[in-house]
Amino acid sequence: FQQSGTLGNDDIARLESGEMQLQPKDFDINQVVCSTIFTFEQSIEEKQLDIRGLDADRIMVSADEDLIHQVVYNLVENAVKFVDAGGYIEISYRTEEKMTYISVKNSGEGISKEEISKVFERFYKTDRSRSQDKSGVGLGLNIVRSIIKLHQGEVIVRSTEGQFCEFTFTLPTAAPKQVPRHNSGELK
Repeated sequence: FQQSGTLGNDDIARLESGEMQLQPKDFDINQVVCSTIFTFEQSIEEKQLDIRGLDADRIMVSADEDLIHQVVYNLVENAVKFVDAGGYIEISYRTEEKMTYISVKNSGEGISKEEISKVFERFYKTDRSRSQDKSGVGLGLNIVRSIIKLHQGEVIVRSTEGQFCEFTFTLPTAAPKQVPRHNSGELK
């Protein structure tokens, strides 16, 4: 991975073909989210955003931490880019037995119904993002979907125009650690 939080072309090709080898481990997804949001601190302050949901407890998932950092980075970058000034970005988690749901939601214009089905396509940029996002090439959400698919998860988008946009992705929940039980009997 390159330092900027972006995958190289070779990585993208391996991702899309399913050839990338995952290095899964248990880690706290909230820690990844918090450190990622911190990298956007300057933009967050400039736009005077309200950041919600960072006070969550540890949320343990089992996944490839580097790849998931890329997912979180892409989603947070979009949320910061397309949120309305003075608006909010909200992170939320829901853990079920096998899967954990991680959501990144921002207030603002949202995405039209016509464009929601296309946002994960390679190189697709919404009309609004073409005017607001001069540097992007439209790979971010395609990469997000490829990485989450590799983890047997899914990513969905919900949006209400003029109100919000929310991306939710799922990852395997980390198995609870078994604490070894000591025999309370005498040593023999």
